[in-house]
Amino acid sequence: MNSSILIMVFVHFCWISLSISRETVCIGSERETLLKLKHHLTDPSNRLSSWNASVTPNCCEWDGVVCNNFTSHVSELHLRTSFPDFDDSLDEEAWEEALEEYNRVALGGEINPCLVDLKHLNYLDLSGNDFQSTPIPSFITKITSLTYLNLSRAGFMWDIPPQIGNLSNLLYLDLSYVVYGTIPPQIGSLSNLLHLHLRGRYHPRPLFLENINWLSSLSKIRYLTLSNIWSRRGGMLIPSSLGSMNSLVHLDLSYSEFIGNIPPHIGNLSKLVYLDLSGAANGTLPSQIGNLSNLLYLSLQSGYYNKYLFIGNVDWLSSLTKLEYLNLGGANLSQSFHLLHSLPALSSLVHLDLSRCTLPHYNQQSFLNFSSLLTLDLSEVYYHSTISFVPKWVFGLKKLVSLSLYANNFEGQIPDGFRNLTLLENLYLDENSYSSFTPLLFYNSFAHLKFLDLSSNNLQGTIPDDLGNVTSLVTLDLSTNQLEGPIPTSLGKVTSLVILNLSHNKLEVPSSKFHVLTARKQRMVGME
Repeated sequence: MNSSILIMVFVHFCWISLSISRETVCIGSERETLLKLKHHLTDPSNRLSSWNASVTPNCCEWDGVVCNNFTSHVSELHLRTSFPDFDDSLDEEAWEEALEEYNRVALGGEINPCLVDLKHLNYLDLSGNDFQSTPIPSFITKITSLTYLNLSRAGFMWDIPPQIGNLSNLLYLDLSYVVYGTIPPQIGSLSNLLHLHLRGRYHPRPLFLENINWLSSLSKIRYLTLSNIWSRRGGMLIPSSLGSMNSLVHLDLSYSEFIGNIPPHIGNLSKLVYLDLSGAANGTLPSQIGNLSNLLYLSLQSGYYNKYLFIGNVDWLSSLTKLEYLNLGGANLSQSFHLLHSLPALSSLVHLDLSRCTLPHYNQQSFLNFSSLLTLDLSEVYYHSTISFVPKWVFGLKKLVSLSLYANNFEGQIPDGFRNLTLLENLYLDENSYSSFTPLLFYNSFAHLKFLDLSSNNLQGTIPDDLGNVTSLVTLDLSTNQLEGPIPTSLGKVTSLVILNLSHNKLEVPSSKFHVLTARKQRMVGME
């Protein structure tokens, strides 16, 4: 073996041995800084209890503190609190419980300026905490050693300090949900950024942008989020300079105050894997989108803020062979006559959303070779000619797990074609005009069904006793129909049932009370 290689191997093992044998002990002055920082924070759950010099003098062992293995300087502070994400499946009580738990653990109080004394700090995460609508402390912009800074959803308010441009070493910056704030153009000075996430809240507490010219300076950026951003001067054009940001793999401009067409230059971003332009522009979609052959996620959802996207020729779709998620919700597809022929080329597609779309009238195709699809949303679809039945090709999608067909004015008997979809877990048929249940075979086909919504139809007669055979149900909503007669005792066999809504019918209620949860208002009601 070459002697130089032997020397390198020897040095490497010596380095590892030294790392293992040497305990990292924090520097005293930095321990005092951390204790001062803790003193000014509120900590309702006592999660910083390990920050106690008399019990654990080595601050490198404190929760959320990371020290450099060789210099012993504090290099990272992980003080994130997870803010609960709202889930449509949560009722009001569950959501309130999640918020209460959040309030029990979120840090608050004041961030002491002593933080700047941690001269070697390169990672700071204070996201998800509750700093009581205070401004972002400007002294944070003096910690020029930072490469990672996350202050998102931490209760900060008002303008992002322009001195943020001084943090020239930053690789990651997330200042999302700074309410009533303005994004300063000095962010363009952060030329080393790889991640930039600026997401505003919905009106009336938005995040504002004066101009977007600075964006072209971020030539190394790989992940860019400018979502729910408003302009103080009215709508902004999506800058064509985006097309020169060749390193982008993730681009999210959703629900921001952009106007006009999507620039064709976006087709130059050949590395893009994720593209979300939902509600971000109106006009015509450029065919150059088809150049983005590495896309896994594409959302072009429109109809928000009166922005509607017109999509004509869809031949470009067949080029996106890696696509797994496609959302065209709300788009005008009335001239996209080849849509159903283009979709089967997307052999990896798992999720398809065509809700609220304007679709051309199709000859009824009985089958689409579309074996990968797991979730399909065809709710509130508008056809140029009235269609009062589920398109036949839907019943050939035998791997579907979730199917949404609400608000389509479907009439008559619930079609027994659903029995082909034996893997369904979620089926939403609410706000249609169905008048009668399908034959009993329909229910025997659903071994996995968890959510069934047939509310706001025109269902008549009694609830079929065989509905109790769907023993996997978690939510059953039959509200706002014309059902009558007794509630079948077979529903008692559905032990997994958590939400049962039978309100606004003419049912005979037994002596024991049913407690039902209205799906729309998310509140508990009783049936007498």
